[in-house]
Amino acid sequence: MNTTKKASLCSSMLLLLVFPLISWGHVHLDKSIPAKGEALSAAPESLQLWFSGGVETEWSKIEVKSENGTRMDEGEISHIDHNAKALKVKLKPLPAGSYKIKWNIVAHDGHRIKGKSHFSVK
Repeated sequence: MNTTKKASLCSSMLLLLVFPLISWGHVHLDKSIPAKGEALSAAPESLQLWFSGGVETEWSKIEVKSENGTRMDEGEISHIDHNAKALKVKLKPLPAGSYKIKWNIVAHDGHRIKGKSHFSVK
């Protein structure tokens, strides 16, 4: 095998090994309670978000707003049962209506993850 073919083969193998590591590096939302679009018969006491990797509380932000834009979360974010992949924010008493969720999370690797969701209370 000549030098050019060996270099090409080595480069290809390196890309095959490194590319999956790059794509695994970004954290994403796995699930939430309440779930996106869920219509609840009783108001939840907190919003809970589970991510695919560890997330920070110190530089992260979660907002829950009513239809008229009033903030309905207590503001302080904490991990659920010391699980670095799960966050929660306590909610104020929620009357019937629709609520919008926005999060801006910082993962342990330093990447920012932004997202939106919504739910309603009957």
